[in-house]
Amino acid sequence: MNRTVIKNGKVVIPGENFVGKRDILIEDGIITQIEGNIPTEGLEVIDADGCYVIPGIVDMHVHLRDPDGAEEGIYTGTMACAKGGVTTACCMPNTNPCIDSPTIVRYVMLSAEKYGKVKVYPIGAMTVGREGKIIAPYDRMKYEGIVAVSDDGNWVEDSLVMKSVLETANMYGLLPISHCEDKRVSLDGVVNEGIASLKLGLPGIPPLAEVLAVARDVLIARDIGARIHIAHISLKDSLDIIRRAKSSGVNVTCEVSPHHFILTDELLLERRIGLKVNPPLRKEVDRFALIEGLIDESIDVIASDHAPRKTLGLDLLNDPFGISSVEIMLPLCYTFLVKAGHISTLEMVKKLSYNPARLLGLDSGDLVVGKSADIVIFDPNRKEIVDVSNFVSKGKNSPYDGYELYGFPILTMVNGRVVYAKDI
Repeated sequence: MNRTVIKNGKVVIPGENFVGKRDILIEDGIITQIEGNIPTEGLEVIDADGCYVIPGIVDMHVHLRDPDGAEEGIYTGTMACAKGGVTTACCMPNTNPCIDSPTIVRYVMLSAEKYGKVKVYPIGAMTVGREGKIIAPYDRMKYEGIVAVSDDGNWVEDSLVMKSVLETANMYGLLPISHCEDKRVSLDGVVNEGIASLKLGLPGIPPLAEVLAVARDVLIARDIGARIHIAHISLKDSLDIIRRAKSSGVNVTCEVSPHHFILTDELLLERRIGLKVNPPLRKEVDRFALIEGLIDESIDVIASDHAPRKTLGLDLLNDPFGISSVEIMLPLCYTFLVKAGHISTLEMVKKLSYNPARLLGLDSGDLVVGKSADIVIFDPNRKEIVDVSNFVSKGKNSPYDGYELYGFPILTMVNGRVVYAKDI
């Protein structure tokens, strides 16, 4: 029997709203005790003095690019996840071919079993080919392992098809995740429509493209009494719609990605790498509103939207959208949310781990006796300078190169097995 105890750490148990000194005993990959002063005789000891011990992050919006894998792949993608404290990665279906059939779902699951360093759960396509016309076979894809459905990268334009998507997803207990962008409005835009796009002479993506789509999807969910999750919101107006819908009883949840509460479109003028993302970076008023949404809990989840690319994103007109971010998501959140005084460590962990697991129906995201030991230890005082050349992800397209961040993981454990360790 493998027996390990994590000693002296400040343990965060989101399900109990607990933060305090505890030891954690792990036996054969299962948490068997969470108590003070567990005896160490005969045990492997991990000293977490000065560190937080938290449930592994459940990232419900990751692009592993597999099938295809040219720009990432399950091996490098899950290595990046492990380095970033992500123990469960939910991979989006906009792959080549897309994840719209039980055969492709099975391929992803088998590949993850063979090459993955963390737990991987596929998200199936809402519609065949992500074309917004014919609903994919949710029942058979769920049998093979999907936990949600999304046409991420595309919005289901046909309202009747979207109504059927929500009804069918809810019938099979799958979370429908909507990428809200009406491309009849955004057209060929590449950055936020505003002063920066004008100065750079680039076609803009009007905020209306997101707001219209959010409003329609929320109204459909309200009309049929279904739940819906809005991916990567980027605008104050989108959040206002969601906040009002929640207050009136609509079963809507939403997520935000770090780049939308940290960066703005003004940075485009500095020509940094990795700033082309969809939805685009918005204005300062939107950034502040998203932070406020995290504070008042209108925003349920923080997800990386890790989108590795071969290019660095310097060519704003022609490069594909995407920011590589999963391996620094925890320090980004700790630095810009907790250390900045906006939310507590407990609140951050709820949005990174506990809430996404609950939304997806996963038995993870918390520290509970009898459950798998998916655990992250991070040092709140550990300061590092981001160097994208050291990313284990194939994608080096990150605008955070040179940023000074706090709260890097020093150990990541999946099912009690250490999958990443730094100086411990």
